[in-house]
Amino acid sequence: MMRARRRGTATPERVAIVLSGGGNLGALQVGMLRALLERGIRPDLVVGCSAGAVNGAALAADPTLRGVAHLEELWRRVTAFGVMPPSRLPSPLQMARRGTAIHRNDGLRRLLEHGLLVPTFEQLRVPFMCVATDVDTAEEAWFEHGSLVEAILASAALPAVFPPMVIDGRRYLDGGVVNDVPITRAVERGATRLYVLQTGVPEIPPANPRRPFDVAVWAYWLARRNRLSRDLAALPPEVAYTLLVPPSRPRMRFDDFSRSEELVALGHEAAVALLDGEADLGSALPASEAVESA
Repeated sequence: MMRARRRGTATPERVAIVLSGGGNLGALQVGMLRALLERGIRPDLVVGCSAGAVNGAALAADPTLRGVAHLEELWRRVTAFGVMPPSRLPSPLQMARRGTAIHRNDGLRRLLEHGLLVPTFEQLRVPFMCVATDVDTAEEAWFEHGSLVEAILASAALPAVFPPMVIDGRRYLDGGVVNDVPITRAVERGATRLYVLQTGVPEIPPANPRRPFDVAVWAYWLARRNRLSRDLAALPPEVAYTLLVPPSRPRMRFDDFSRSEELVALGHEAAVALLDGEADLGSALPASEAVESA
């Protein structure tokens, strides 16, 4: 689905692509990026969170269809790098083990070191920044200088799945804890046209949830949806946005990366349909209508 608000001004646009978190569903964004670039939409700024930080760094390094092709190949190789090695233990038993996380971040580090085209923010072709959560202050922590790998590991330190990332003595968790879809940062940096790539929004909870874990995950997604709704409603009137969301949120285990190619295709197909239909949306829609359940 897509919702958009247009500006009524001839002022040149400053385009930002904002990429949400989403774990293995981040592959959807790769197809969305391909659709944007095929239509000549090139960012002046890229902002990402968690899996969106991985995709955002790749886009900022090479904002072309060639760069997207490289990113597609990176997603196909996630399993080969052991980002989330399979376990014989059921998920509840994995969560009950002693320690701060199910997995080490070694596999993700290897993937980034192998797959990123440049090692630092300063070498990117387009300005890029990503968000993490400062554990000690419970605030957003923004990275836009220095090592890309270290910053992305902080932004993608999914609670309980990966351990907190320590940088210069400070501990960081996944940016999605505080700001999963960081549109406010893009506006603060002067963006007037936002393309927001969201991996999915929570569906209506089942009448009879099967497990407490299901309810906990749903509550986490609900909080993220609420933040996005409020941020969209608070955008200045001169800021236009397009929200790209897949038509349905694929049901997958959080550690299943075997369907990345399928997700890339799904994201592309959905984005093509939505972007090509944007001219038919008519007048601006209230921001309160910008988010719906998939």
